[in-house]
Amino acid sequence: MNNEERKVLSYLSEELGYGGNILSMVNAMGKKYGNTYYPNVYNAIMGLEKKGVVSIIKEGNNRLVRLALDNPFSIYYIGEAESMKASGTDIGSEIANALLELALGFDIITICILRYKEYIKIGRMEILIVAGSHDQDGKLAAAISSVESMHNSKIDQIVLTPLELSSMLEGNELNRIKELIGDKSIFYNSEGFWEIVRKYKLDGNRINQERFPEKLTRAQLAYNYNRFGYALYEDIESGTKIALEDVIFLMSASEEARIRYGAIVLLYKNCSRLNTSYLYYLFKRHDELGTLKGMLESLKDFYISRDWQGIEMLVKTIQDKKPRIYDKNLIKKYIEQYC
Repeated sequence: MNNEERKVLSYLSEELGYGGNILSMVNAMGKKYGNTYYPNVYNAIMGLEKKGVVSIIKEGNNRLVRLALDNPFSIYYIGEAESMKASGTDIGSEIANALLELALGFDIITICILRYKEYIKIGRMEILIVAGSHDQDGKLAAAISSVESMHNSKIDQIVLTPLELSSMLEGNELNRIKELIGDKSIFYNSEGFWEIVRKYKLDGNRINQERFPEKLTRAQLAYNYNRFGYALYEDIESGTKIALEDVIFLMSASEEARIRYGAIVLLYKNCSRLNTSYLYYLFKRHDELGTLKGMLESLKDFYISRDWQGIEMLVKTIQDKKPRIYDKNLIKKYIEQYC
């Protein structure tokens, strides 16, 4: 595999296998990797097509390039490109070995390091862990916490099942995963990652990789908490749909009590549909796990036992954090008013 083929495969990896037409690929690759020339990219694509690694589909006047994931050679070649990319994430041998031990010790399918160059500058690592289930989430979080302490590092993990990853990437709500997945390095089991892409027919062409707003306007936030059942007396205009967990986190940081306590109302109303692992990640990456624990514990007396059992594991996961204190009488008032 020559350097141009490797660049093409790296680009296709970032787009989850969908390259679009060749000219658009050349332009996008030039922005990402520097000097990129049409003849070189064209020849690389033709070479990869002959090997069965990519397929070229004609749509009108366009020739669209995709990874041919049904061909085992395709997964092998993309794995080679991923290995080269992963070698550029110098996370250190000790942390690398610790992560590898986690991968082998838990029901983990694949691990991706997300947006490494950006987050390593502030001493953090963002990792996506795709696991077979959430049965070991608590033990996994404790193991990662131990790695953080041992190596004086910050690791913000998102633990998802393959189905959850598929739903978050292809759903119509904006979330952090859509934004981060394009800048990934597969640390563990590239074949496992691409098998998920193949099985669930994930396609970069269908994934809105719009960057998550640095700061949501009040109107954007209001539109979204109204969608999830917290309807204040406000004029609402349609806007960008944001994932429930992101809305709860953003509301929890508000200076307005009715918005801040509204986050607890949404936790109460939507407990059965929460992705608790993603919620944990959002609060952890902002060092606000104590806030999340306080919100959850303040609701214990309001949940019916069945719903509380689903939340209790998350509370136990953050048991070493001091909870933020909330007024239970005020919570009761808001729940009675909005539920």
